[in-house]
Amino acid sequence: MNRLIFYVCLFFSASLLSGCFVAPGMFFGERATEDGSVDTLASFQGAQVHLQSISPKTLQKINVSNNSAISIAPELLEYRPETYKLGKFDIVQVTVWEHPELTLPLGSFRSDNATGQMIDENGEMFYPYTGQIPVAGKTISELRNTIVESLSLVLNKPQIDVRLISSQSQKAYVQGAVVKAGTIPLSDIPVTILEALNRSGGISPQGNPKYVELVRDGKLYMVDLTASYPAGAGPADVLLKNGDVIRVANNDEFKVFVLGEVDKQQALPMKNDKMSLSEALSEAGGLQVMSAQSKGIYVIRASGAMDTINVFHLNSKNPLALIFGDGFKLKPRDIVFVDANGLARWNRVISQILPTVQAIYSTTEAIHSAKVARYDIINW
Repeated sequence: MNRLIFYVCLFFSASLLSGCFVAPGMFFGERATEDGSVDTLASFQGAQVHLQSISPKTLQKINVSNNSAISIAPELLEYRPETYKLGKFDIVQVTVWEHPELTLPLGSFRSDNATGQMIDENGEMFYPYTGQIPVAGKTISELRNTIVESLSLVLNKPQIDVRLISSQSQKAYVQGAVVKAGTIPLSDIPVTILEALNRSGGISPQGNPKYVELVRDGKLYMVDLTASYPAGAGPADVLLKNGDVIRVANNDEFKVFVLGEVDKQQALPMKNDKMSLSEALSEAGGLQVMSAQSKGIYVIRASGAMDTINVFHLNSKNPLALIFGDGFKLKPRDIVFVDANGLARWNRVISQILPTVQAIYSTTEAIHSAKVARYDIINW
């Protein structure tokens, strides 16, 4: 029976060494060339895979790409709001000088916070000697001219002032990781992205200023508040439009995933979009001493369209290579994978083989015992 176990283990060993047997668990069987050149691997489910080593040459190329100029979409910078047009539920203040009876209570001395004249759900408002006025779609100047024309029939050269007290018909929305999410009324005074965020109390400690989304007319734009922009082409120059939605991303949305032979596999949040490969490995507890392949540390990064997968390989057999790891800056959704060494894979194969071998041995032993017992009974 011992020979049986020996031959079964020998069979599985030969299968493993010949490549016909797959060790349980994930492993990456490729290595990048040390000069940093790119090797194209076989496509993976239709995606092209590129493998390159993390070396000074690679770091220089990546840093140049990361430091490329960031710009805001030209259509955002070119937008200029048209003259404000009144709409439903807007509140206006009408003051007729020297005629307080035609002005709401307290006349021209009331504060801007006092209640004015609200435009109703039909887009109209009532005013003495004028009656119901269709207001929706008119500018403030057009409303003033309408009232002046009506009052001129009963007053001699009326002096009238019309002001927008509260805008309710045109709004932008601020969402996400800000102190106070809500609506930002848009009036005849333009509002920029930065002003809208300030009115919302600013970005919360959990917010990521590098990832501010602006949705306009169904299209998504990304704005990085930490980047440097040319004069007149930054976030302070982007004026909001009715219906705009601003969203500040939360740091928890931007994580890197550390898998494989590390002390603690986990998803690590990136604080302000800053984390190096060495930092990620350190926060995951470092490499497993007994099972990790120090020559097999990988960063897997997919393109947005998932048609290209870039794999960066770090050979840390020499601890000095960790300097390159510290210079390699991770991006959100990167996957850090530490390969298993040969001994770890072998142990895992053996752990899968032994129960099967033991079952075969037990079954064979039981059959043999049954045959012996049957033989003894017959001869008895």
